[in-house]
Amino acid sequence: MFSIYTLLLYIHILSAVLSIGPLFVVLTIVKKMRTASNDEMPPYIEAFKGAITIVKHSGHVLVASGILLMWYAGYHWNTSWIVMTFLVMFASIVFLARAFKPTLRTFNTPSYNQQQFVSLLQRKTWMYILLLLIMLWLMVAKPIFW
Repeated sequence: MFSIYTLLLYIHILSAVLSIGPLFVVLTIVKKMRTASNDEMPPYIEAFKGAITIVKHSGHVLVASGILLMWYAGYHWNTSWIVMTFLVMFASIVFLARAFKPTLRTFNTPSYNQQQFVSLLQRKTWMYILLLLIMLWLMVAKPIFW
């Protein structure tokens, strides 16, 4: 029988996949940006923004389903892996809010340098992937820190 817990867990896992998966597509887009002409850049930038939007909104579902799973499974807010997950999550929210938009805004401005632009996007994408992988490890391994 399909339980509410199973449904919540499925939604949580699916939203985790959707919150990290598009970032690997973004890496391919960034690679193409390295050699793209200035006229070819806008579609790549729009695709990049679209992928980040998917990541952002699936993150909302991830948080909501995670909180519901905590409640349904009876976990306490002060459980060490939950506290650490929320700390990394807040760091990732701040990072996502500041990582890409300022860089993307430099396109077609006097301060735009294509190679620097692409390098920043690539580095920030890998940094965000690392934050999400840390969160994923915390949720799967459920380590006890205290």
